[in-house]
Amino acid sequence: MKIILVGAGGRIGKAIDKLLSVEHEIVRVGATSGDIQCDYTDEGSVRAMFQKAANFDALICSAGRDGVFQRFEALTEDDYGYGFERKFLGQIRLVSIGQEHVNDNGSFTLTSGFLSHYPNPASIAIGPFNSAVDTFAASVAPLLPRGIRLNVVSPAPVVDPGHEGTGRVTAEQTAQFYVDAVQGDMSGQVLRAWGGLPAPSAE
Repeated sequence: MKIILVGAGGRIGKAIDKLLSVEHEIVRVGATSGDIQCDYTDEGSVRAMFQKAANFDALICSAGRDGVFQRFEALTEDDYGYGFERKFLGQIRLVSIGQEHVNDNGSFTLTSGFLSHYPNPASIAIGPFNSAVDTFAASVAPLLPRGIRLNVVSPAPVVDPGHEGTGRVTAEQTAQFYVDAVQGDMSGQVLRAWGGLPAPSAE
């Protein structure tokens, strides 16, 4: 498969690349590095990226630095806007434009995060957008044509090997969830790399 990996230079992205590049062609995309440079908050940049990459079989977005950690009383509208653009709208842009270029039976795998369900006082401008990404995938996956699949990986905090545990995962552990999403047949699913933390009972 030809796989576009947005955020290839990040900690999780490098681990995904290591696992998938054994059998697949990886097009590495970053803001300032990689095979193609792209600002996924800019529509023109995203369209140019897809034109350069040409037709593909899967896209993974594991881009980081997509939210502001700050206590509620200190947050500004710009802080919320930063997270909205990068965590939510930027990823949706990859799907909405990318569906025009992805091959039949291709897939998109986006990234949310466990702060949607396990918030802390500094995650107010992050967690709600994680939830929005999860809901987007569940709502849109059944509507996509040509057998296109859409899933989300929701990671817990990533730690160095040897420090993983409940609510903590390594980049390598997290990367396997992206591999499963690309190589599996599920769609509309949220794959929780939560280090053993349970989903809330309300779900």
